[in-house]
Amino acid sequence: MRDGEPGPVPGFSVELEAFQGPFDALLSMIANRRLELTEVALAQVTAEFLAYARGLDAAGDLDEASAFLDVASALVEAKSAALLPDDGQGRRDEQSMEALRERDLLFARLLQYRAYREAAGDFRLRLAANAGRHPHPACDDGLAGLLPELVWTIGPGDLARLAAAAFANAPATEVAVHQLHVPLVDLRAQAALVAGRLRALGEGRSTTFAELAADAPGRLEVVARFLAILAFFKQGAVQVRQEGPYAPLHLRWVPGAQAGDALEEKDFA
Repeated sequence: MRDGEPGPVPGFSVELEAFQGPFDALLSMIANRRLELTEVALAQVTAEFLAYARGLDAAGDLDEASAFLDVASALVEAKSAALLPDDGQGRRDEQSMEALRERDLLFARLLQYRAYREAAGDFRLRLAANAGRHPHPACDDGLAGLLPELVWTIGPGDLARLAAAAFANAPATEVAVHQLHVPLVDLRAQAALVAGRLRALGEGRSTTFAELAADAPGRLEVVARFLAILAFFKQGAVQVRQEGPYAPLHLRWVPGAQAGDALEEKDFA
């Protein structure tokens, strides 16, 4: 065993004719139906536990003694039910049937007992493994005494002036975009240009979008003119024809259409 590791915890063991070993192992065998309860001498088990309990610490091992009494009382009830004789018709009286129900509860209590024992052992190991760790206080009295005393050098008026300056420099509710170096495109101007060129073609004549956007100074203008075509098509002022994917887009103004003279930004949405 390495230094710092907890040693084995002494436990109660029994020596019976049908079983010899730890008391927990005896309970496990009874719970798993590997040992008949009628073969266990409970009086001998109780006597051995009393001898074992005399060496326990009255304050620290009280839980172990209480657990034994709880389990032992259930064992006595279950064994008495198993030893009660049947009446002539194979039925037991009401008292014996109640004891039989107690026997069924015994196995649940044995499992409960084993679970608590395992949990207690896990807690014991964790406490022993972390016994050398201590929390460091955030600021003790010794360190607090080293801090300089707070000295106020401003008054209420100074605080008011600082607050007014902070409110004056608060962020604006609207974000300005004039500082951005991205050229903006007038959608309505581009729409008017597209409408004028399509009208100038004359009735029954068409052009392609590539020709319509050939003189655009940049991509933003090309996009703006395409959005104008979509807005006119939505209003029924432009007829669009395309023979296939990626084929030239042919455009023709519908005779008599007056759309495009007063387009708004919402028309491009």
